[in-house]
Amino acid sequence: MTKDLENKVSKIKEFFNQLEFEESTHTYKVLGEQLSSASSTISNFYDSFDTDRVAGFVAKKRGITKEEVLKEWDDKRDFACHKGHVVHAFGEDYMFDRNREKDYPEFGGYMDAIINFWASLPSHIVPAIAELKMYSKQFNLAGTADIILYDKKRKGFIIADYKTNIDLFKNFKKKKLKAPFNNMLECPMSKYKVQLSIYHHLFEQTGFKILDRVIIWLKEDGSFEKYHTEDLTNKIKTYLTDEKQRSNSKGPAIIF
Repeated sequence: MTKDLENKVSKIKEFFNQLEFEESTHTYKVLGEQLSSASSTISNFYDSFDTDRVAGFVAKKRGITKEEVLKEWDDKRDFACHKGHVVHAFGEDYMFDRNREKDYPEFGGYMDAIINFWASLPSHIVPAIAELKMYSKQFNLAGTADIILYDKKRKGFIIADYKTNIDLFKNFKKKKLKAPFNNMLECPMSKYKVQLSIYHHLFEQTGFKILDRVIIWLKEDGSFEKYHTEDLTNKIKTYLTDEKQRSNSKGPAIIF
């Protein structure tokens, strides 16, 4: 890393140095005040899954109990979370240590995909920050970006995130996200597009420019796909501003 990039990275980290993160509860705080997460904000744009009701339908169709269906779903969720954690941990380490051994054989294909991604980058795009935790005090919002890259030619930063989903485009009956993203199908990719634009907004508070937002879809066979996502920051900022104004207009609760 050049001295110039080191200075930029130092300023970026300094900008967010009041942010605290509690790993066990996955909560963000600034000066003792808890902030909303990017994921909780994104959940406002789609209906929550009625787990109990749908599990009942699935159980009846398959001829098993609802409890068995719920157990299957819990096991799949826990496995996906474990996989994501292990793969992201390797990716964070490998970003700055290319000699790191692939010591997670249970997910070796995903590790190969990470290695292949980094090998594919041109020499003018270099790693800058891993797992950057950012926040906006104005909007009471925080989130963590997996990867911040720096483009030495264009003199700007790139936000990237690893994803290990089986299917990034799974959608039910052409259902759309809620406004202001109601032109987008409700699928993991659409949610990730919003996620990266939230990170984009949080990052650019530092005064440094984001050039691109990239989803890195890691595959079990060691391959990967890159998706350059559109800039949705204007919609994000308008939504957050409107929500803050609505919240403020309600005023404090009156207790009789």
